[in-house]
Amino acid sequence: MKIGVYTNLNKDRDCLTAKSLLSILQRRGISYKFYSDKKQESDTHEKLRELTDGVDLLVAFGGDGTMLNIVPYCAVKGIPMLGVNLGHLGFLTEVNADMLEDTVDRLVDGDYFCEKRSMIEVINGENRFIALNEVVLSKTENSNICNIAVDIDGIRADKVRADGVMVSTPTGSTGYSLSCNGSILSPDLDALIINAICPHSLHFCPIVISDSSTVDLSSDGTDLRLTIDGKIMAFVEDPQKITIKKCDHTATFIRFEKSSFYSRLIKKLAYWGE
Repeated sequence: MKIGVYTNLNKDRDCLTAKSLLSILQRRGISYKFYSDKKQESDTHEKLRELTDGVDLLVAFGGDGTMLNIVPYCAVKGIPMLGVNLGHLGFLTEVNADMLEDTVDRLVDGDYFCEKRSMIEVINGENRFIALNEVVLSKTENSNICNIAVDIDGIRADKVRADGVMVSTPTGSTGYSLSCNGSILSPDLDALIINAICPHSLHFCPIVISDSSTVDLSSDGTDLRLTIDGKIMAFVEDPQKITIKKCDHTATFIRFEKSSFYSRLIKKLAYWGE
């Protein structure tokens, strides 16, 4: 077994928690690769690609944002991920930092199961991205409200006057979409949710569709940005179409206990910031 270890230095100061895991792996003679993500590193992309080459699974230290950083690299290679929660909500993480010894025991013994989460593919001209949570086409800070046409399987569903439009997976339905009054979708649903950001309208409400459908977003505006899982990936300077469809790859998360999505939901979203 070879384990990839990834830590977010914004959450894991001086890599102290990750080093605890590395010490356990060294004592047990388990092979590993390690990378600590430093903000603004220009070669992060290449280092994450290297980290996920040749490993059987990956352990990530941080929160849900950390998991979203590593998901695209693991999903395309079919690598299961285990999240160690150093953040607050931790929908995607599985264990806490005080459980590392037991965690290694269970990984070595194969005492876990894998949970699959669907993803979406985003096509912007010649650029292609994959997302676990959502894709957002929105105005920039200095631009006016935008008009975005929403087509589902080639048929016009609406034209939205808003700050932006997002398309979310069931996993993403508990994230940004939820804060925009979107419905919560169970992660085992084969669905997508289309939602507007601050719509200037009396009629628009979130639309839930089959994830076998293809969604096209287009705008006559020229000052928009494309955000994938919270990261700005492109600025849309000319009117163009953004296409979203279900991705062939899935995200695989290591789980130790079969817990109800709804019990986790009430536990995580009852957090008030104490």
